[in-house]
Amino acid sequence: MLKPFFNSVKAFVGLITLLLLAALTGFVAWGSWQLYENEKLSQQFFKEGIPVEVEVTDADRQAHSWYDQFTNPVYLTFNHQGHTYTTRFVQDSGWIAEGDRLTLLYHSKMDAFRQPGKQISFDSFGDCSRLINFTVAGMWSDERKWQLLAIGFTVFSLLLLSVVLGALVHLPWLKPLQRFIFVGLLLAGSLYITYSAWQYYRYYQKIKSDSREETVTIISTDYHARSRKSNWWFRYEARVQSGNQQKVIPIEKSDFEKLRPNDRLQVFHNSELNDMMPLNYSPDHSNIVVALFFWLLTVIFARKYWS
Repeated sequence: MLKPFFNSVKAFVGLITLLLLAALTGFVAWGSWQLYENEKLSQQFFKEGIPVEVEVTDADRQAHSWYDQFTNPVYLTFNHQGHTYTTRFVQDSGWIAEGDRLTLLYHSKMDAFRQPGKQISFDSFGDCSRLINFTVAGMWSDERKWQLLAIGFTVFSLLLLSVVLGALVHLPWLKPLQRFIFVGLLLAGSLYITYSAWQYYRYYQKIKSDSREETVTIISTDYHARSRKSNWWFRYEARVQSGNQQKVIPIEKSDFEKLRPNDRLQVFHNSELNDMMPLNYSPDHSNIVVALFFWLLTVIFARKYWS
């Protein structure tokens, strides 16, 4: 007798959960679009702005935007050619106060100032080789990353909303549309992973064939599990010294077992890419396995929905 009641409660909780997820992904999509526009603006200033030295007349450290919570910004007020301007400035270190002088970029058409460099950016590879955890997205500009992230979250949010709408209202065309979007997302994921795998092998071959051989010094070696649940599938790497530069590069298991600090290792060094790998390093084939898995899922669900 209570079974229908519990089923109704379960369905209601599931619906509310989907609605909250749709709202959350919608908010992330909105934020990603804002950051995409911010990056576009930064690129305009970088290409067309001219450096101008100004003297700060006021420094306001109150948050003016939602993403101010994730950085350390200060809103600077200053005068330039008889006009008063205010601009956002992210402090990496130090303390900017009234009377300080600094250089900003001025865009004459916008009649606005902006901090040189990036205010918000994706993590870079730093001193780590791109061959470690390679993704083609890592080679894209921040502008393209924010744009694709915004598109992805927007589509996912709309998909969740369509599921909620389908649970509330019976619309004959809605279920085929959901299936089309779901398979479309799987297809897009398969294409991306395949393209990323192809770019990885191109990158690997460029280092192997268009580099000079060099001897580097081992500082340390390390290994990491490919996933949290994996205790058998590892990635091996070494921190090496090449001139004045340190770099974390991938190595083979055999090298990991025998290399010790201060040992010497022969590598291919591509100065254009600022990357290197051992002479005996073989390409990682796991990206092909992942690509084949996603293509298999795409075919299975496409046949299931349209057979």
